[in-house]
Amino acid sequence: MAYKKLIVLLAFFTLSIVTKAQDTDPNLGIIPAPVSVIKSPGTFTLSQETSLFADTLTNKAVIFLSDYLQNTTMLRIPVKLNSGVNKNNSIVLTSAGTDGLPAEGYRLTITPTKIIIAAKGAGLFYGIQSLIQMMPLERTATAKLPCVQIEDYPRFGYRGSMLDVCRHFFNISFVKRYIDLLAAYKLNTFHWHLTDDQGWRIEIKKYPKLTSVGGFRKETLIGNYYDRNPQQFDNTKQGGYYTQDEIREVIKYASDRYITIVPEIEMPGHAGAALAAYPQFGCDSTINYQVLTKWGLITIFSALQKKRSHF
Repeated sequence: MAYKKLIVLLAFFTLSIVTKAQDTDPNLGIIPAPVSVIKSPGTFTLSQETSLFADTLTNKAVIFLSDYLQNTTMLRIPVKLNSGVNKNNSIVLTSAGTDGLPAEGYRLTITPTKIIIAAKGAGLFYGIQSLIQMMPLERTATAKLPCVQIEDYPRFGYRGSMLDVCRHFFNISFVKRYIDLLAAYKLNTFHWHLTDDQGWRIEIKKYPKLTSVGGFRKETLIGNYYDRNPQQFDNTKQGGYYTQDEIREVIKYASDRYITIVPEIEMPGHAGAALAAYPQFGCDSTINYQVLTKWGLITIFSALQKKRSHF
């Protein structure tokens, strides 16, 4: 019961901070902080009566915002082609007014009658992410957004994060959620660590044992390498892998959010899982290669140390 009360208090505390952020935070709660934020009096009211206009209806950033409004805010606002003469109470996504903007930059302007996001390519998507971050957490029939002029562009071209699914496997739903978080904070690179000593996670049809054998380990070390003496294990089989179709699905999902996937496939180093699947490719036929159950840089050398003291 005490634990549940703590969760409720933390949730209330977080909601209070977010609610007050637009009043007290010079950056309106936008992460990362924009290059320039100029606040103005008044608010824009987003509602079912709001119109959505875009230069191109098939632009993936435009589709993303339309889907977000329908599925998250429950505002079913159809996208209309931007004619250049838009009515009040509208959101306009356009490449007009982007002169002098650096790559991946955007200009977001909110007035009492209109929201304009001016950008090209990934910049339009990042402007949409900033707009989403400004929306209130509570879901009601309308949402009030503060009037502001924002100009923003990234300081770094490569903005990435790595997910290691070798030591701990995560399913496709989790990977997509992880990509959603990268996109929300305007990261553009997903380093996907797919193979290592503790597991092989990508389907290679020519070598099926890479996943049927190398994709699973018999147990996992509890804690860190030197936490316990003797070491203890959880006695639980752990593993999994992604089919080629699932890999393609994730690549498209990331691309729709302007994220490039960098796969990490380690060969010949850290090849314990691969050698467990195909020991004939190892250097010593007397070694019983297994998918490693411990952490650390201990691949083949740990096995060799038992046989040759000079290693």
